[in-house]
Amino acid sequence: MTEAVLPPTLESDSLDADVVIVGYGPAGQVLAALLGQAGHRVIVLERRRGRYETPRAGHFDHEIMRVFQALGIADEVSRIADPAHSYEFLDPDGTVVARLPRDWDAPSGWEASYHFYQPELEEILDRAVRSIPSVDLRFDSNVVGVRQGDGRVGISLADGSTVTGRFVVGADGANSAVRTLSGIATQDLGFQADWIVADVRPLAGAPALDIPDTGQVLNPARPSHMGRVSARYYRWEFMLVDGDDREEIATREGVWRLLAPWIGPEQGELIRHTIYTFRSVVAETFRRGAVLLAGDAAHVMPPFLGQGMCSGIRDSTTLAWMLDLVLSGSSDPRLLDQYTATRKSHVVTYIEESVRIGTVVCETDPGRAAQRRDALMSATELPPPFQPAIEAGIRAGDRLAGHLAIQPRLRTQEGRGRRADDVLGHGFTLVSLVPLDGAVQALADELGERVGLRTAVLGVDVEEDGDTLRAWATREGVIAVLVRPDFYVFGTASSVADIADLLASLHDSLSVAAR
Repeated sequence: MTEAVLPPTLESDSLDADVVIVGYGPAGQVLAALLGQAGHRVIVLERRRGRYETPRAGHFDHEIMRVFQALGIADEVSRIADPAHSYEFLDPDGTVVARLPRDWDAPSGWEASYHFYQPELEEILDRAVRSIPSVDLRFDSNVVGVRQGDGRVGISLADGSTVTGRFVVGADGANSAVRTLSGIATQDLGFQADWIVADVRPLAGAPALDIPDTGQVLNPARPSHMGRVSARYYRWEFMLVDGDDREEIATREGVWRLLAPWIGPEQGELIRHTIYTFRSVVAETFRRGAVLLAGDAAHVMPPFLGQGMCSGIRDSTTLAWMLDLVLSGSSDPRLLDQYTATRKSHVVTYIEESVRIGTVVCETDPGRAAQRRDALMSATELPPPFQPAIEAGIRAGDRLAGHLAIQPRLRTQEGRGRRADDVLGHGFTLVSLVPLDGAVQALADELGERVGLRTAVLGVDVEEDGDTLRAWATREGVIAVLVRPDFYVFGTASSVADIADLLASLHDSLSVAAR
């Protein structure tokens, strides 16, 4: 479905901000930082009086660390996040039934998976946001109205004030006020289960806990999860089953009874415990006019893949470069018609896989649980790491388009080897293994001026440390790759003529504004 083109825009100085972001969780923080770094005026509205200091997510992957690299905070994040090496399905007695691979050669140039304590990550993101002068952070701002018209969006607050922006992004969680007030419906994809979640910090001197990084316990009497949330925190999750007294099980005493096989109150501090309803929900559209959705406001999934926060940050990373092009005048606002297409099918694929794993974990029928356990044990080959491609939106038509791009180590003639993004910069990037002829170079230069395309010829502009990129290109039969600012392959070329076609396709896909 083609969404409405935005009305003519007002002069920037007649608005409070270029973009108003509602919600200051990780998706909102990342979007604010990326847009602020690009020089845009951003107001962030958060209904709480301060940051939410309760842990929720506990895992992110290599792709998200690459986003943190783009924000310049990867080293800080590395100090509070720990690589995760195991994802195990367990019998109730702790016997390993199957292991999913996590120690694999991830394409982004970082460890494949990480565990972390969310308040520590949000503190790092908060410092990054506050360091940007063009970002205005406002707590205790409760949104009660959203109105579009005359090239602006007006956000009404509970205190009677109004904030205006050219665009508004609802990153305000599963119960999003922005989504509701904008009349965007949601679709329930069918999964629902109530679980009690408990986060524990072991006390000094407590015995070390012998539990996996991530362990899903296949216990039909009470499915459960145990795992690490960085090296300093642990998380247990227990599914509520028939006969449970919800009020009793949610008391501190009830939670400690569930935790008794592993840890007791004399050995650990119970940081938080709460009952969550794990669901699978997606918004029918991620955009209505100048209102856009990101993170849990756009989609909610069960936690069995650890991809909820990751998917929200992917939304923000994609939305940031699209908004940047539109706000800078490089692209027509019609570019934003592609936001839903680019993100929705991709995140639904993650939701479906998370539901598939959740269906195995949450089985309470003893017979079916035994069948699924036996199927896991007898599997001769476990699935590869889940890394779906983007199947729609801003991409070329070749078979590699939409796949996550690799990040090799590169160096300039005088420099030492570093991760490619740190050498080439961030934005649309064309890397070629062969020199570009005059006509192709002219196309690249034009896109460089209009949308910030960066071009690098291997062996001329940069050298590769190792052979990761050359080996990939040889294996795939390509001589050039064009990568989007969110690290997904726009397209590849097998000849110099193909490079010209690839650049022309990018020009058309971005709705490049006439100058």
